[in-house]
Amino acid sequence: MIKGNFLKLLVILVALLFVFSCAPKKTVLEEERPAPGGEAKKAEEVAKPVKVAPAPEEKAPVEKKVEVTMPKMEEKAAPVEKAKAKEEEAKAEAKVAPVTKPAEVAIAPAKELYELEDIHFDFDKYNIREPDREILKRHAEWLKKNKDVQLVIEGHCDERGTAEYNLALGERRAKAAAKFLIDLGIDPARIKTISYGKEMPLDPGHNEEAWAKNRRAHFVVSTKK
Repeated sequence: MIKGNFLKLLVILVALLFVFSCAPKKTVLEEERPAPGGEAKKAEEVAKPVKVAPAPEEKAPVEKKVEVTMPKMEEKAAPVEKAKAKEEEAKAEAKVAPVTKPAEVAIAPAKELYELEDIHFDFDKYNIREPDREILKRHAEWLKKNKDVQLVIEGHCDERGTAEYNLALGERRAKAAAKFLIDLGIDPARIKTISYGKEMPLDPGHNEEAWAKNRRAHFVVSTKK
């Protein structure tokens, strides 16, 4: 019985030793096991997006504007081009002979060559006074030298008297001057007469001085057509 009990105890001891010998390994394994949810938390921490600070923008290097002052060739070239153009024009003009237009056959108005002086009359008279005879003689000489000239003699009066009377008086004065020239050898076909009476006064005054100027025969010359 004692041996049997001893064997039982021995078996129990061996079993206990076996159990205790295995116990530390479990403990180590348990210690090595991660706490529940530990790895998950670590995984979450790893999975969380890491906020990376944006890298500072690299500013592109500012290109410095380098202004290169070029010589103003155009301004200098302009005078040269103008000089060349003028030279070419001068050469062209020298080569091309000037075309002369045929002279127009026209006689300058005789009035521009010689202005015939007026003659004057006494109040209410149409006879040629002595000083005025000398004037008409000079006119006749000039008309003889310029045979292409036509002559119109205008008779004028001062403002006194009626319009009808002065028209008739002016006509007599113009005809008296024409007759004197014809008597000196001027062709009657070259002379015409007209009366303006008191309608075209030379002096608009209302005194004897103005009236003396207005009592006159005026000569208008023109070339033959």
